[in-house]
Amino acid sequence: MPVPTVGWLSWHMGWWWTVAMDHLGGRPPRQRTDVGWPGPGAPTIAWLRGLRAEWLGQLDRLTDADLDAPASFPWQDDAGHTVGHMLAWVNAELMKNVAEIGQLRLLRVAGRG
Repeated sequence: MPVPTVGWLSWHMGWWWTVAMDHLGGRPPRQRTDVGWPGPGAPTIAWLRGLRAEWLGQLDRLTDADLDAPASFPWQDDAGHTVGHMLAWVNAELMKNVAEIGQLRLLRVAGRG
């Protein structure tokens, strides 16, 4: 299995974050091929910061009833999970992907020695 790159991981974060917001906003979820990677460096940082701002805006509007509503993403429709579960999943994915990027950066620096 190939080792993920920082580019792939940052695209992956942007893709699932975008699709989670589609679900949260009641929009049809985009396909993987519909979410492009902006490129290395500043464009991707700006993209992810924009997604964060949009995410926070969506979270601010949620009520207790919204949090208890059924959520099918990233699970099947009948999995019994709520929007609150989806929000926790998004946080876990974000932490995991950021940690993976950190590890790749550490390995790159260690390989220079």
